[in-house]
Amino acid sequence: MSTPPKEPGEQRDRYRREFENLLWSLFTPQQPPLFDKSDIPPALLDEFLQSDEAFAAAHEFALQLRALWNLQNPRTPLRLSALAAAKPSAVTPSLEMVLPTEFAKTPEPPSRSAPIDLSRRPGSTPAAGTPRGPSAPRSAAFQTANAKAGQAYAGTIERVGAQESPTQFRDVGLPDALNLSFTPETAALHGTPAVAGDHEITFTWSDDGQSWSAGKCILIVNPDPRSLWQTNEPAADLPYRKAHLASQLIAAPGSKLVAASRRGRSHEHSGTFRDDDFFIHHGAASGWSVLIVADGAGSAKSSRWGAKLAVESAGAHVVSTLAGQRGADLSAVLGTWDADPASAANNVGEKFHYLFHEAGSLAVQAIETEASAQGAPVKDYATTLLVCAVKKQGADTFLASFWMGDGAIAAYGTRGKVRLMGSPDSGEFAGQTRFLDRSALADSSFAKRIGIGRYADLTAVMLMTDGVSDPRFETDNGLADAGKWDGLWDEIAPSLASPAPEQQLLDWLGFFTPGHHDDRTIAVLW
Repeated sequence: MSTPPKEPGEQRDRYRREFENLLWSLFTPQQPPLFDKSDIPPALLDEFLQSDEAFAAAHEFALQLRALWNLQNPRTPLRLSALAAAKPSAVTPSLEMVLPTEFAKTPEPPSRSAPIDLSRRPGSTPAAGTPRGPSAPRSAAFQTANAKAGQAYAGTIERVGAQESPTQFRDVGLPDALNLSFTPETAALHGTPAVAGDHEITFTWSDDGQSWSAGKCILIVNPDPRSLWQTNEPAADLPYRKAHLASQLIAAPGSKLVAASRRGRSHEHSGTFRDDDFFIHHGAASGWSVLIVADGAGSAKSSRWGAKLAVESAGAHVVSTLAGQRGADLSAVLGTWDADPASAANNVGEKFHYLFHEAGSLAVQAIETEASAQGAPVKDYATTLLVCAVKKQGADTFLASFWMGDGAIAAYGTRGKVRLMGSPDSGEFAGQTRFLDRSALADSSFAKRIGIGRYADLTAVMLMTDGVSDPRFETDNGLADAGKWDGLWDEIAPSLASPAPEQQLLDWLGFFTPGHHDDRTIAVLW
């Protein structure tokens, strides 16, 4: 029975194996080399090299090498020089392997005829289909998608350029610190990289499972942004020192008040103090609760103290007023709300207009007094101010608010419903807002900063600085999205239900959102 003719690919593989084995015979001690001079004296060796026998052996080797090369590379044949092809003579013979002109001009051999990897242990010719070590290295580029340290990663090693058949991989070398695994069947890398940087991945690859070449690619692991932030303490000589963290819980009949404030990552990194501040209070006798938050201007070097002076001055005045006769009068008006809602709302709104104007004026006065004492500009103490007075009456909740600057005040709930108690002051450029000063108090639009409302089955009243509102709502339109408020409530509700809501809420404020690293303060009545 005749043997079917071999396919061109099979022939190339056979020629390549024979070619390699022929070359191996020059270097391996396991097979008799053509010239073993270990036991031959130099004089005899010199005589031998000039003999017809030595020339004949070299000539035969050259003929075999040429034949195998030309079978594998018919378009770039080797030729023997005329001297090498001549019969042996008394003249010292020479052997010259002449490469085609285009190869002779290139210092490095073509990729498919590159030098054999001599690190492979020599042996007999492997059977067809048996994988071998890297041989005849070929030029190929590989790539894989970037990863991020500390985040789950799934990528594949891909060969650049179109391929007729899938590339196979084996012997994949992954740095131990990378913490990744490799699946050869899918060329998939997976895991959670632990170390940022450019990591070299080595491997051998093949198009046919017969001829293998060495390859590598670089996996770029970008650092976790959180790891780039430093935590630095402010200089010891900085004035107006303030705690980096602050929280408070008040348990009132039928409700609770909590506030938490923490230094932002930007201040941690730069070694500066927290600019935010807050004030919460519940009057057991009056039934009025007061919540205030303030955000000192980041560009004002003493704004952290401006925020503190503002919340304390405004808070003290609102609390004392609501505990006195004016507070009793307001409570009496609220009692007539159901009988005449429009009249009651107008009366209450007018009274809180004066109360909040007084509170704002006292806050400005406290700031001006401190600036004068320090010989500093008042603008060095610039701050926002958000105030809310709340009183519960059965299932109803009344609240009056004053909103100066960015951040947010909201009456939240029931689910899917939110009432904003004003609107943030947004400047022409990102990060701009209006700060509390005398011109703001004298502005004809001051009344628009006052909000009042009476709501049934309210879930919570929330005040926050822009360190919370910006990452959670992003835009003014986002603030009006009840769904986003539902999402915020879902985040903080577990903290509020815990045995120590003030500490849990403080921990929650440490959430990471790229691009948002300001101080964060939130006050909640629920």
